[in-house]
Amino acid sequence: MKNIYLEKAALIAILNLFSTEIFIGSKQYESFLERFTEIKSSDVDEALLILYHLVFFTKADDSLNDVDARYYNYMEKLDSLFLRIPRNNNLFSRYYYEKGMYYKIEQEFDKAEDFFLKSDSLIANNADLINMRASIAWQIAFINFQNNNFNKAKKYLKASGRLAEKLKDTFYIDRLNALIFHKEGQYDSAYHYLNKSLEIEYRLGYKNNTLESSILTVQNQTDKLKLDKLELDAQNKKIKIWTLGLGLALLFGSVIGVLTYKNTKRKQLLAEQGKILEEQKVATLLKDQELATIDAMIEGQEKERQRIAHDLHDDLGGLMANVKLHFNSLQEKSISNKQELYDKTNELLEEAYQKIRAIAHEKNSGVIAKQGLLRAVNQMADKISQSNRIAVSVQDFGLDNRLENSLELNLFRIIQELTTNIIKHSKATMANIHLTNHGDVLNILVEDNGIGFDPKTLKKGKDGMGLKSIDKRISQLEGTFHIESEPGKGSTIIIDIPI
Repeated sequence: MKNIYLEKAALIAILNLFSTEIFIGSKQYESFLERFTEIKSSDVDEALLILYHLVFFTKADDSLNDVDARYYNYMEKLDSLFLRIPRNNNLFSRYYYEKGMYYKIEQEFDKAEDFFLKSDSLIANNADLINMRASIAWQIAFINFQNNNFNKAKKYLKASGRLAEKLKDTFYIDRLNALIFHKEGQYDSAYHYLNKSLEIEYRLGYKNNTLESSILTVQNQTDKLKLDKLELDAQNKKIKIWTLGLGLALLFGSVIGVLTYKNTKRKQLLAEQGKILEEQKVATLLKDQELATIDAMIEGQEKERQRIAHDLHDDLGGLMANVKLHFNSLQEKSISNKQELYDKTNELLEEAYQKIRAIAHEKNSGVIAKQGLLRAVNQMADKISQSNRIAVSVQDFGLDNRLENSLELNLFRIIQELTTNIIKHSKATMANIHLTNHGDVLNILVEDNGIGFDPKTLKKGKDGMGLKSIDKRISQLEGTFHIESEPGKGSTIIIDIPI
């Protein structure tokens, strides 16, 4: 069994090499793939095997012009397998990547981009998968190129270039840059990147031939070692048979006596240990019940304090930030609808008063319990947009049914805190909120066109609030939290919450 595990690990390493390098017209991987098929023993092995098939199926033609029924059959099998595989398995990042490729082939580019972003969020902190992140950024750049969104395509190509470590990735980046600049009519830049990609293509051809030769050499040496090992094993087997026969004859009698004696002593020892364990279990159970009662009381008190603190900061804090925005707008002399803005500001102050009363009486239903998450987010966006300082839009997909009330409340608090941060810090004029229901995961994307920041040097809030509070809420919901921002280029927050 141990040898099978070692052989499987070796085959995975070899197939990973074939899947990440370019072997033009090569079929060297087929024997390794066939052997892996023979020794697979689980759903995870089956899923990995299909992922390899998908890679080698599309490797000869990245444009996928000749996709046939085999490809769709592979994807159906993959979807079925990942319903049975635990969600914390590392293969989910590769599964989401292949789903992105599937929707890219189907030219459903919005869905494709969503799955690429989900794949990236699972490997964002894994330095060993930096090449996969480079490939994901390139795929998103290509999707935006197809949609004629050249600025966003260049942004993701730049990110792919920072992450790329392989010569193949640089080739694709330069080739797509050439296409973008050609579409924009910048022919000098297009020629520059096309020329760079051609130079890399020659180098890849040389690398391909070198790797092919190395693999053939290793295979020949392996075959020779197998023959030598078979001859040596045959000789050793004869010697072992004679030695084993003599040893068994000498030890057989003594072993029976020793085992009988040990068995009797073991039964006596187990009986004594069983009695001691029963006494310890009773004492431990009483102690655990006492500790559980104390912990429950302390946890209840702590949760109540945290609830009140979150309500004051997230709900009332966001509302007061909106009030401040309206007051700042009132100071501008050029505003023509000052009376209307004054009335809306007064309404917000009245709403703040009512929220303080509700918190004081420990009521926590509000607009979420009555109307649902989507309507609450739309109302919040409308109120912010009425200040004429920042326009907030909301797009949703698949939110036809209500979620569990406490989950909707937590999600609203997260979105409210993110928009408060935009109002306070970003100096943005536009913000977008996207809510997408993927069935078992809710994706929240909040972006703005503000001044942006460097996430590496970000100081998360003060006194436990701000992004630290958001991160804590998301962790409690077992979700993921990803920040994309650069100084001067706005910011994007991507959140995935299981539902």
